[in-house]
Amino acid sequence: MKSSQFRMKPIAKWLAVGVLGLSLIGCNDAISEESVAVVTPVKLVEIPDVSKDHVDSFIAKVDATERATLSFQVAGEISGITVNMGAHVRKGQELAMLDPTDYQLALDAKQAEFELAETAFKRSEQLYIKRLISTDEFDRTETSYKAARAALDQAKTDLSYTRISAPYDGVISLAFAKEHQVVGASQPILNVIDNQVLDVVFTVPVTYIEKNGIDHFYSTALTVTPDSRRDLKIPAIFKEISTQPNQDTNSYSATLTIERPEQVNLLSGMTGLVSVYKSQDDIGIAISESAWVEKEGSKGELFRFDPKNSSLQKIEVTLDESGKVIGGLNTGDLIVEAGVGKLYEGQEVKPWKKEGGI
Repeated sequence: MKSSQFRMKPIAKWLAVGVLGLSLIGCNDAISEESVAVVTPVKLVEIPDVSKDHVDSFIAKVDATERATLSFQVAGEISGITVNMGAHVRKGQELAMLDPTDYQLALDAKQAEFELAETAFKRSEQLYIKRLISTDEFDRTETSYKAARAALDQAKTDLSYTRISAPYDGVISLAFAKEHQVVGASQPILNVIDNQVLDVVFTVPVTYIEKNGIDHFYSTALTVTPDSRRDLKIPAIFKEISTQPNQDTNSYSATLTIERPEQVNLLSGMTGLVSVYKSQDDIGIAISESAWVEKEGSKGELFRFDPKNSSLQKIEVTLDESGKVIGGLNTGDLIVEAGVGKLYEGQEVKPWKKEGGI
């Protein structure tokens, strides 16, 4: 009896071990089933800050739209210059004078000659009416009278040429002479520029014109920011562009026109920045075709990744005529770029990362 009991104990031991093994296998299967959930990796693309690309900028230089070199039309000694370089002047303002003494004396002499010729002409006219002088004599008297009148007018003009006046409102940009200096006729004395309406000159690369065309400048907004006032954006109007590029710089020379704001000093030679604002077509965001959940007309749907809970959110965006996104996306948004057909809203996903290796 005892021997059969002892024989039964090894068999029971092996049975117990088997049951325990099966139970452990069941536990492993349960654990394995619980961890089988797989988080789908998705390829994401980040939406850039396109606001930085809304403007093309070019270094520019201010130039005068209208400028004039002023001079005396007669020779003489400068008796006075009433303005200095940089002075603002008004149209008709007297700027410089020659000593008028010689021209005044010449005018007085011509005035006397004219009066004498006029008296002789009137007397001969009465005599000619009465047939007391010949036609030839009357003609000579009339000719002398006309010559004296022309000489008098020239003397008056010469006297007026001893003064220089501003042709328009502007600024004295240069002075070439000083008081008491003897100058010749047409010798430059002063430069005056119109600083109310100014040209702004800048260079445009040939590649930029090839990409955007010249009409781009006419159809977009333009502003000028002076280096002295970086907080200021002055509206500008496109004026002209050269038809041939500079061979050394491979660029065209373009010109804008601006009106000088009040209380802002802008002079020829000052530098600044021209801003050329892109059109709405250029501002839109191009999205890969593989990223669209749905796309029709001016509307479309995309999957946006939410990094807080690692899930997908379906969003609706607005498109322009060329298919670029112009509304519904923000800078930094993470959009699923591919494989959207196998995904659903609210799905837990993770960013796909390229693994290293051979």
